[in-house]
Amino acid sequence: MRYSAASLVSVALAIGLISQSLRAQTQEQQDRIDRVSRLVVTAPLCRSMGITVDPDLPAKVAAGLKAETAAWGMPSGRIDQLAAASADRQGKLFAQDLDTEAANAKSAAQLQKLSTILLSYGRTCVEATSDPLFSTVMQKPAGFDVKAAATKFADSMLEDGGLASWQTPAIRARGDMMMSAGICRKRIGKERSDALVAEFGRSEDIRTRDYYLKSFDIGLNDTELNFTSAQCSRLIARNRAEIAKVGTK
Repeated sequence: MRYSAASLVSVALAIGLISQSLRAQTQEQQDRIDRVSRLVVTAPLCRSMGITVDPDLPAKVAAGLKAETAAWGMPSGRIDQLAAASADRQGKLFAQDLDTEAANAKSAAQLQKLSTILLSYGRTCVEATSDPLFSTVMQKPAGFDVKAAATKFADSMLEDGGLASWQTPAIRARGDMMMSAGICRKRIGKERSDALVAEFGRSEDIRTRDYYLKSFDIGLNDTELNFTSAQCSRLIARNRAEIAKVGTK
């Protein structure tokens, strides 16, 4: 979940109620506006990584930022413009960095790039917990491991596609077979489909078992693929060959 555009803008607009005297904006002030925007945009991701985030964070940060910027002596309209532009920019950067890389994560190099980006955001979350404006609305749990948290979150994004860090070639191959059992059930029949599920869909590890069942459900619910019986037979044969090739690890 992300904060809405209205929530982000409310933080920006709250800054506008400050002194009307003219004074040149400094780079330090721009950096501060950008930092606050970045932390607000990142906060929902931080929650997903295990950071405790106050549900009223936008309003509380807006109030704190209003007090902080009161001494800047900049026109309210100028502050509004800078903060709104920063919130919009940081939101777009977040979407591009995370959503695009997640969608493209297929190869080992791309998966590593996504993990690196998530680790960077995780470190931003840790930084937020010591920022004066955010330390009262974001707290990290004792013993928080940012690398482990980033990996866990990346896995949650990638596991349905068989690309999570814990999904070995053997797990992925069996997941593919389970999907085939679902897709081809109407062609190969209940008995053969159930036999494939019984052979390849069992695991004592609940995470692996859930992945197998999700794979089967994805295949079963597919409305686009309409394989013939011959195509299903070839698909299942390829799945068996891949399972034999990768073994049990």
